[in-house]
Amino acid sequence: GGDGKDDGSDKNGGGADGRGWRSAPSRRRPTFDPDDFAASQRPDFRPFLSELVLTQQFDDFVAKRMYDPTAPDVTFFDQSINAKLNRSRLKFRKADTPFLVSAGAHRELNVV
Repeated sequence: GGDGKDDGSDKNGGGADGRGWRSAPSRRRPTFDPDDFAASQRPDFRPFLSELVLTQQFDDFVAKRMYDPTAPDVTFFDQSINAKLNRSRLKFRKADTPFLVSAGAHRELNVV
């Protein structure tokens, strides 16, 4: 956890995309450590992120990412980020974003 004690979890690392800070799924139930997440970010963002991770909306976001990563809204979120990163001139290899152009995706998202 973020309290400095070794809780035995195997962290995947972190990044600005929020896809880290969880244990290896094959070893144990996935976990998210909000303290580690906030501490790994820029110091000027930490107060905001420390409050953000306490909200119900953020909790729902993390739970869905961890337990239902193929849900249409999670796929849409991930591919929206990839589409934004694809527009960078510094990125040589572009990520596929087929869900964003799929007519079925729009129908699925309307159900959510």
